[in-house]
Amino acid sequence: MLVERLLIIGVVTLAVLLVWAGVRYWQARTVRSLAQKSPFVGLVPTGKPAVVAFTTPGCRECHFRQAPALARLAGAVNDQVTQVTICTLQAADYPQLVTQLGILTAPATVVLDARGVVRHINLGFVDTPVLLQQVGLLTREVGIRQTTVAG
Repeated sequence: MLVERLLIIGVVTLAVLLVWAGVRYWQARTVRSLAQKSPFVGLVPTGKPAVVAFTTPGCRECHFRQAPALARLAGAVNDQVTQVTICTLQAADYPQLVTQLGILTAPATVVLDARGVVRHINLGFVDTPVLLQQVGLLTREVGIRQTTVAG
């Protein structure tokens, strides 16, 4: 009986890990496929890194968690040598873009480099330190200093 339970736990754990690995692979493949084109042309100005948040009107997590995290990000990076564009889009207004990016949930954030190329796609809530790290990696490529804030 104990062996059967351990076997079931092992199989469930393996299944969860395989699903997680599959999602990570699919997400990395999506980012790689967007490396040579910018799906945000005309929506987000180029010339500096950007964080684009996707939301929906009924998304409580978007309004009560993601929006404050984006405000903290703006306060942390926009006093530096270069600015970061931070904008919010309604997912329902851009269905083709949402599909192209593989966004399955709100909130979702997309981090773009200064050329408008997608570098990171975050499904679900992402706090300020993670966004700072993602934006910081992009700005360090051009020698810009970043600070960190507690999320």
